[in-house]
Amino acid sequence: MKVLVFTKEDGPEMREAIDKGKELEADDFEVEYYDTDEVEGISKAQLYDIYSTPSFVAVRDDGSLAQIWRGIIPTTDELKSHLNI
Repeated sequence: MKVLVFTKEDGPEMREAIDKGKELEADDFEVEYYDTDEVEGISKAQLYDIYSTPSFVAVRDDGSLAQIWRGIIPTTDELKSHLNI
């Protein structure tokens, strides 16, 4: 399982989202970061219908979707509960 973190520009909420991702990495979860102002971030965001940031996507090892949080920062417990499926 892995989590995708979508951010845009720089601001307190975006830094908080990145910090949440780093917290998960410290607990040995795979995390990928995407800036929706960049081409790769835009294409990934379109794939998951992400139109607001910050957003988080939990993805299973087979690539299927486990959970999406659009425009919010979920708690660490919420994220981990979907990553430990």
